[in-house]
Amino acid sequence: MDILRLAGVPGVGKSTVAWAVARQLTADGVRVGYVDIDQLGMCYPAPSEDPDRWDLKEVALQRVAARFAEAGVERLVVSGVADPADPPRANGHPTVSLWLDADEATRRARLAPRGWPQKQVDDVLAVGTAEAAAAHPSWARVATDGSAVEETVRIVLERPSPGSVATPAEFPRREPDVAGRIIWITGPRCAGASSVGWEIAAESWRAGQRTGFVDVAQLGFVWNVDRTVGLRNTTSLQRLFAGAGARTLVAVAPFEMSPAAVRDAFPGSDIRFFRLDADDDTRRARALQGAAGTGPLLAGDDLIGASPQAVDDIVALGARQRQTPVRAGELLIGRAGMSASEVAEQVRAHLPD
Repeated sequence: MDILRLAGVPGVGKSTVAWAVARQLTADGVRVGYVDIDQLGMCYPAPSEDPDRWDLKEVALQRVAARFAEAGVERLVVSGVADPADPPRANGHPTVSLWLDADEATRRARLAPRGWPQKQVDDVLAVGTAEAAAAHPSWARVATDGSAVEETVRIVLERPSPGSVATPAEFPRREPDVAGRIIWITGPRCAGASSVGWEIAAESWRAGQRTGFVDVAQLGFVWNVDRTVGLRNTTSLQRLFAGAGARTLVAVAPFEMSPAAVRDAFPGSDIRFFRLDADDDTRRARALQGAAGTGPLLAGDDLIGASPQAVDDIVALGARQRQTPVRAGELLIGRAGMSASEVAEQVRAHLPD
């Protein structure tokens, strides 16, 4: 397996271009995986020796890259930030490392849909301009302003192959199992598992309790590959975060992942399963918000820009999922008009001290 890594500052189009590259490779018949490195380092408060979590995310990339390779992936496309002061780091696989650039006006326009306050946008742009100017010369530069996504994808894919000799990975292939608490949040489509899980993790972070957070679906993107990797990548991150001092992992996950499979993946862990429920009207309202782009902008989210028919299909899928009997170990929590913070409080009330 080799890796195509696209880095750069916020607003240059890392995720958009990387996702389009992955889809093009898929159409070409390549066995492809995709991950955003920002999804690999959500463990706070950050260790004092790694305040920006650069090291944490780079080690996490090594670990999940090994899992993608084991699943049969031929090329792993990676998007996300990187420490601009450092050259691209070894990850155990031949890698093409590209730094995407865009001028400030382009980045400002691309950040606008995120709905950030003006001061936050200005600060991010200023930091980004400084980081881009100081990025290590080992990164090959690719400009994304003035070009359509399709043109940037073509330029990226024309980069030479990285070769076939991999740098040895810096961790054991079989990582030891760890104990600890896992708060597993799931539910039918558009029941709001992600927002509730994030609120649970954020409360722990505000309290100074080092806690990891993962979106399992974001760790499992593969095409033309028969094996799944999301759950295995989650186990790798749990072990990494535990090594950094996190006693708890909050995981939001697709409804299809059964509690039995999760227990098998985390022997020795204290796993608490929470299944959210919401009626069709509530889920439709959330689906429409997602289609309008008012929620988090995550790679692979089929709600963003979805047509009315696609929204109907997603809501109907959730309705079918709701009919599944509560599975062994799951605690059902109805949203009943509650906010994410209110549901999170209900979840916390069922956790032992």
